[in-house]
Amino acid sequence: MKRQLSILAALALVLAACAQTSGDSTTTAPGDNTTTTTTTPQVEAVLLSYSLSAGDEYQYEVALDQHIDLTASGDPTLMAGEEVPGEASIDLAGSATITHVVSDGPEPGTYEVHITGEFGDVKVSGTADGEPFESEEAPDFASLDPIDVTVVVDEQGNLVQEDNPGAEDPLAGIFGDLGPLAGGPAAPGLDPGQFIGPPFSDEEVAVGDTWTDEIESPSLGDPIVTNISSTVTGIEDLDGTEVYVIASDSTTSPIEFDLAELFAGMFGALAPEGATPEETAELETMLEQLQFLISIDSTTADSRTWFDVEAGISRQSETTSSTDISMDMNIPDEETGEMVGFVMDMSLDQDITYRLISGPAA
Repeated sequence: MKRQLSILAALALVLAACAQTSGDSTTTAPGDNTTTTTTTPQVEAVLLSYSLSAGDEYQYEVALDQHIDLTASGDPTLMAGEEVPGEASIDLAGSATITHVVSDGPEPGTYEVHITGEFGDVKVSGTADGEPFESEEAPDFASLDPIDVTVVVDEQGNLVQEDNPGAEDPLAGIFGDLGPLAGGPAAPGLDPGQFIGPPFSDEEVAVGDTWTDEIESPSLGDPIVTNISSTVTGIEDLDGTEVYVIASDSTTSPIEFDLAELFAGMFGALAPEGATPEETAELETMLEQLQFLISIDSTTADSRTWFDVEAGISRQSETTSSTDISMDMNIPDEETGEMVGFVMDMSLDQDITYRLISGPAA
């Protein structure tokens, strides 16, 4: 049971590393793809911007809730030895204190933010192959990977650069711990280790004003495109501090990784020298049947951010996201050489909240 569940936690982090991209995504070309719609009348229009300083350290209390539905068929041993259940419905809840340490960025007007934290008190419940389970029965699943990522952002919240060790090896997103599947800067929105807050307009905004961003990020396949629409919905008092409330809706384009060609090259390179016509024909047949396709449907996310204009920092954030992921594999068995397949479909609904608990602005 424990081994059955461990892959699900990792996949949840993938999507908690591929789908919340939305609400807090940042633009790769500040200003170029941003439009602003202004309502009337404008009242107390301000230029929203982040104001950080080298040496600043902020801590956020983070709560994560996920619901996962999964179906799978075929040979689950293809998943790096994991025993994946045929059906599972899982609820996961965890909390963490995540620290943001600020340094000067590589260019004027940019900040380097080192984000670290570790989830504790993770509770898991649900069913696997019709059998109920609780956290005590699945301690391996009730453990999320520590967060350690460095991002560079500008004053408008645009992501300039990301250093995520898990994204260096694209196959690490498929085997083993199933790290960030998309690999690269499109992932921060769903990852709990993210810069908190949406990208802002380059123009002054007041209550009722809306601005949009289109963000294009590289991936293993086609570029990932995220469209974000943000609106100042009001000004509130949050624990004695005046904050602007910003609602953001985003949609990230479908993502598809077809790794069959990569594996075909790997298997083709293993062909022995002087292979007989029969051996060559057998290899060609295997390569024709080879399949390794991973798909992530269009991801949607809705978020609200409580932004302290005077301090230039997000004090609170809530994001709800939803996405589906599927995997279709057909590869040769290591021992017999016969083709074996595995098909999996998973849906993920996730809520994540952040609350500033310490720092210069707390």
